Amino acid sequence: MFALLLLAGCQSTWKSTIAVIPRDTAEEVWVAEHGGAVDEAFKRHLNIYWNGPSRDDDVERQIALVEGAVTRRYYGIIISPNNSFALSTSIQQAISSGVPVVITSSGIPIAPEPGLSFVLNDATRMGQIAAQRMNTILNGKGTVAILGLDYLSPGTVERSNAFEECLHRIAPRIKIVAKVSEAYGFGQAELAAEQTIRAHPGLSAIFTLDFNDTRGTLAAVGSIRPTHRIRIIGCDQTFYLLFLLRRGDLDALVAEDTRTMGSRAVEEIASERRGQPVPSRVLIEPVLVDRDNVDDPSIQQILSVRWRPQS
Repeated sequence: MFALLLLAGCQSTWKSTIAVIPRDTAEEVWVAEHGGAVDEAFKRHLNIYWNGPSRDDDVERQIALVEGAVTRRYYGIIISPNNSFALSTSIQQAISSGVPVVITSSGIPIAPEPGLSFVLNDATRMGQIAAQRMNTILNGKGTVAILGLDYLSPGTVERSNAFEECLHRIAPRIKIVAKVSEAYGFGQAELAAEQTIRAHPGLSAIFTLDFNDTRGTLAAVGSIRPTHRIRIIGCDQTFYLLFLLRRGDLDALVAEDTRTMGSRAVEEIASERRGQPVPSRVLIEPVLVDRDNVDDPSIQQILSVRWRPQS
């Protein structure tokens, strides 16, 4: 009898719980999304179950978590896919089971439909912001490399393409001399950055498309110790990268506002459950973070990793 009551209690909790499944649980950019989701859920008397892979390449773990949320018939699922293609079947199973799904951060090749919507980082603006910053810091001339292009990692292609197009338009004297396109962990990213820097001795700057490549590039520059300064603009925020930004090793970060994404995604699931119209796709503006603005209250709100609700 106790087991039946416990099961009934769990099922009741699941029916008011939204599963938030990030690309990984190790990085602050996703903890911020957790915080935004918790804040919005608290207002609506809903619960958040936050769990994900410990690495951003563990696709099987993400699939298993989505399938578990479907089996338990959660109130909804918010997922930031770590692969552009692998989750399609699991997402379709959720929709077919009546569990609303919101995709956050980067899109995947599935069309929006009832029960499936997108709250995405504006990857095109991310590339444009980085290009505008690059033009400023290089005074309109120099050579640049792009590191971290991965055709299976959502968002990197859009960031790279937008950066290249915008830089060509606003700063034609800045030349992109290398684009490194493979999936890397930290050690591989460091090696790729070292090889790129040695192949282009006069390299002015590097644009890195994710935090692994940013960390690897910073380590490579520290190891090689080039005779001239190589400026680095990265994408996505972690505590360590923000520390290096404050120290001056990193010129700037283009940060995703995942906190707003988490909040908006909960709002959309609640609207879907009430039968209210939900926009199929919403783009959230990224922000440039540098040493001058990193401690501004508006920037700190975006970067905040507070995930306990404020009553």
